[in-house]
Amino acid sequence: MKKFECILLSCAIIIVTSFFFNIGIMLMSLLNDNSFLHFYLYLFSINFIISFVIIPTIFMKLILNASLVSLFQDVFEFKRLGVLFTITSLISLYLVKLDATVEYAVVALGEEFLFRHLIFILLMRSFNNKESILIGSLLFALILHLNGNLFINLLTKFPFSIILYYLTNKYRLQDAVIVHWLYNVLVYKFS
Repeated sequence: MKKFECILLSCAIIIVTSFFFNIGIMLMSLLNDNSFLHFYLYLFSINFIISFVIIPTIFMKLILNASLVSLFQDVFEFKRLGVLFTITSLISLYLVKLDATVEYAVVALGEEFLFRHLIFILLMRSFNNKESILIGSLLFALILHLNGNLFINLLTKFPFSIILYYLTNKYRLQDAVIVHWLYNVLVYKFS
């Protein structure tokens, strides 16, 4: 796969993911009733998992002609995930309510799976490890977070993404998910 094609496909996957997520949010807004807050959270979680995990995985299966099993292989180290998830859940529940805890856990899982796993696999087809991390981090900061301030995204989300890639490369995906989740909780709590 040529380098330009690889970057273009990565961008396309991110855009398609965002498109499906926003369609889901628009449909959910029809149910925007405070009496259904927990139901709304379930719908948000389902929408996020479909948009950020399932749909991009299907695209990756088609693009790479890979099996679904291979795309989910060795993503997590489950003992480490169990310990980190328990500790992070307790910290998050202490700092924020259950709804925010669930929302930020789902967002972290979806974004990390998409960028630190799927997009990284695609980028590694044409680039070396360092180049894939830098390109993936730029895509994370500039395309996924397109609605934010460009300068702020480059100063915050770009280096944060590099750290998350490092954690994934060293410990697998669970560490990046946990750090991303805690980061979102702390930003919510203290901003």
